Amino acid sequence: MKISPKHLLMAAAAALLAAALVLLSWPVHAPAAPAAAAASRFSARPAGESAGTAIVALGRIEPASRLLRLDGPLGNDAGRIARIFVAEGERVTRDQVLGVLDTEPRLAAALAQARANVATKRAQLAQKLAEFDNSEKSLGAAVEQQVAERDRAQWDLERTRQLAKAGLYSDPALIDKRLALLSANRKLNASTLALERIQQRDANGKRLEEAVVRAELQAVEAAAERALTDYALSRFRAPVDGTILRLHARLGQQLGTDGFAELGDVSTMVVRAEVFEADIAAVAVGQPATVTSRSLATPLDATVERIGMVVGTQSVIREDPAAVLDSRVVEVYLKLDSASSARVSALTNLQVRVSIRRVATATGPNLSRLSRAD
Repeated sequence: MKISPKHLLMAAAAALLAAALVLLSWPVHAPAAPAAAAASRFSARPAGESAGTAIVALGRIEPASRLLRLDGPLGNDAGRIARIFVAEGERVTRDQVLGVLDTEPRLAAALAQARANVATKRAQLAQKLAEFDNSEKSLGAAVEQQVAERDRAQWDLERTRQLAKAGLYSDPALIDKRLALLSANRKLNASTLALERIQQRDANGKRLEEAVVRAELQAVEAAAERALTDYALSRFRAPVDGTILRLHARLGQQLGTDGFAELGDVSTMVVRAEVFEADIAAVAVGQPATVTSRSLATPLDATVERIGMVVGTQSVIREDPAAVLDSRVVEVYLKLDSASSARVSALTNLQVRVSIRRVATATGPNLSRLSRAD
């Protein structure tokens, strides 16, 4: 059977029309799934948590005194741990000695020597002051005596001149009187200069020689202070009342970069939460909050106590490979009630999830939906 060209053209047109209909009916919304998944990373919240009633953030449990790390001298000349007087979990008091380096005996001897030098210089200063006072008094008396001797020599010279004019004294006798007056004047000038020198004062009102001795005393006192500082570095003391949470030091070893120990006052525990900058406008002091963790059988009760003033980078990260690691957060400190604080006193640095009840805010209502805490 022969098919005409007209029929072939009609068949081809029908095939093209069918293909076009198939293409037009293909679903066009399938590629939007990845975008929705990406958006969920920024807006996802825990199941059952309303974005409009609570602000969710991650945080850590820590002592109210913060976690304190005791450091010491580092380097080859820093010495090694000679004695350790505490153990992990032990309660310590402020200024209690926790450990000693093997450099303590040498530094103690250097401190004793420095203090002896100070005592010597102080005794020398007291001796010098007494000598200066006696010298000043002696020179003052000598000047007064030599003034009298000069006046006496001046009177004898005038009397001899009068008698010489009357022919009762010869010229050699007159010359002797002149020489006596000249000698008396020279002695008086020498004593006057010595008295002026010892009476001369500096800008602080001290005798010049006294100022020199006092400067030497200050130098040895500064050396003693330095020796005391070096000696203090050989002994580790507790800066506050607290509990030894972690002991890094080991007998016979040099101090490492981790320091001697970590301690804190665990009698009062707080939560340091990291709230995203988009949510911080809805956080206020006094807001109630709930703290939960996998390690806690029941939630903890807390209250917002303080809000940080610096926006930083998130440090508490979720256990999620898709979590955003460079989020901008503000630290918020929450105070636990006494019962909750006692429950977590042995869980410093425990990662927790904080749910803060949201308060109304006039600014940024849409930004609060961008929380990525969980």
